[in-house]
Amino acid sequence: MRQRQIAPPIVLPRTEVMAGIAEYCENFGTLVRSLNEQEWTAPSRCEGWEVRDVAGHVAGLFADVAVGRMQGQGLPEVTARQAADRRDREPAKVAKELEKAGRLCGQVLAGFDDDAWLARAPGGFPGPLRRAVLVLWYELYVHGDDIRHAIGRPSDRGTGMRASVVHVAETLGLWGWGPATLELDGVESLPVRGGGPVVNGDPLAFVLAATGRTDPLPLGLDENVNIYRRVDA
Repeated sequence: MRQRQIAPPIVLPRTEVMAGIAEYCENFGTLVRSLNEQEWTAPSRCEGWEVRDVAGHVAGLFADVAVGRMQGQGLPEVTARQAADRRDREPAKVAKELEKAGRLCGQVLAGFDDDAWLARAPGGFPGPLRRAVLVLWYELYVHGDDIRHAIGRPSDRGTGMRASVVHVAETLGLWGWGPATLELDGVESLPVRGGGPVVNGDPLAFVLAATGRTDPLPLGLDENVNIYRRVDA
C-alpha cells in the first residue's frame, strides 16, 4: 500500500469556500436556465449522461445536502438517482431547485464555526467538514464545465478552477499518488505528499485529466492521476 498524504497541500478559508459555493450555485443556475431543448438533451462527456442528467445530479446533490441526506453521496447509485429523479424536468425548474438548495446549504454551513470546519464531517463522509464542503464547490465547477463542453461554450476560469485544483491535489495525496509538486499556471505551488517532481501546465487541463475526463499523457502523467480510479485501502 502506498503511503498516503497526512497534511493537505492547502486549506482554503471557510469564508472563501462558502462565498465560492454561493457564487457558483448562481453561475450554474444561470447556465442551466440558458439551455435550449437541443442543448438540454445533448450528450456529455460523463458516460451515459446527457446535459440534463449532469444538471439533475448537481441539483439533487445540493437538495440532499440541504436536508442532511449525506449518506452515500458520491456513490454511483446515489448520483444515478439524483439524475433520474429530475430527467424529465425543464431547465428552469432544475435551476430553481439548485438555487434554493444552495441557499439552504449556505444557511446550514453558516452555523459551523472554525473548529467544526476542521472536525470530522457528519453523515459518514470520510474526512473533515472543510473537505466535504469543498467537494460541493468542485462539483459545481467541474459539472458546469461538463455542460459547457457538451454545448460548445468556453470554460469558466474563475475561482472554481483553483478550488478544484486544491480538491484534486488533496484527494490524489490521500490516494497515495505522488510525491509531486503542482506548479500549474496561475495557481500557487501545491506539494502532494511532501512535494516531488514538478507538474506544469494548465490548471483546467490538470483537473480534467485527474478526473478521468481527458488523457493525462500530454501533461506527462499516466492513468494513476485519476481521483476516481480504484485504490486499495
